[in-house]
Amino acid sequence: MRNSRIATFFLIAYGISWTAWIILFAQRFSPLMGPGRWLYLTAVLAPHGAALISTTVEGGRAGVRAFYSRVMRPLPFRSAIVTICVPPIMYLMRDAIFVVLRLSHGAFFHSPPRTVTALVFGQLAVVLGEEPGWRGFALPRLIARFGPIIGTLILGIAWALWHLPLFVIVGTPQHGTSFLAFALLLMAWSMVITLIMMQARGSVISAMLFHASVNLCAFTMWEPDTQLFALGPWIVTAGIAAWLIESKLSRGSLTGGTP
Repeated sequence: MRNSRIATFFLIAYGISWTAWIILFAQRFSPLMGPGRWLYLTAVLAPHGAALISTTVEGGRAGVRAFYSRVMRPLPFRSAIVTICVPPIMYLMRDAIFVVLRLSHGAFFHSPPRTVTALVFGQLAVVLGEEPGWRGFALPRLIARFGPIIGTLILGIAWALWHLPLFVIVGTPQHGTSFLAFALLLMAWSMVITLIMMQARGSVISAMLFHASVNLCAFTMWEPDTQLFALGPWIVTAGIAAWLIESKLSRGSLTGGTP
């Protein structure tokens, strides 16, 4: 029963998102304007919608109240600041290595490809649309079924595959990039997010803040051309996070109260 609930959630999320993105691609709409923008927004909000539908079916109104109680669990201010600062610190540490080793690099900061207003509101839609589904609904169930490490890796792979249509849609950040590198990056981010959520007593808000922060860094800070240097620090950090998850933390904060 637990497996079927998770599978149903993913089928709904993928079905809505991929349908919207396929229409966007087939009609050659821009994801940044006109009908394409609304199709893109529909796709981004689909994981949240899938979680809401699945929760309503399995638990009714009481289940929905419990779901949003977990999603909006208060996050201590100190934890919020630490969560927001992790991505820029990671980027700056990587850049510092390039400086120390006298390796070639561009400007550490650059103008974002979109206006600041569009970037902020875009990230707000992304985190509100994705994280209640990925980390609020799917992650606790995957951890309860497979354990924190395997459950997190499964979610990381599913999260990456959900983005797959974007690699052929012109105007998206994924277009023209390596899917394998992207998948490894999201798996690494997923491990870090799980650690952060466990330390934040399961608060999905912490996942939202990390997701928004790391995306804003990717839009505004320098990325090396070599995938080894781009992925290496995150993979090492994910390995450390996995060790901490297994050796020092209880998974009850993420699985407690899951139907």
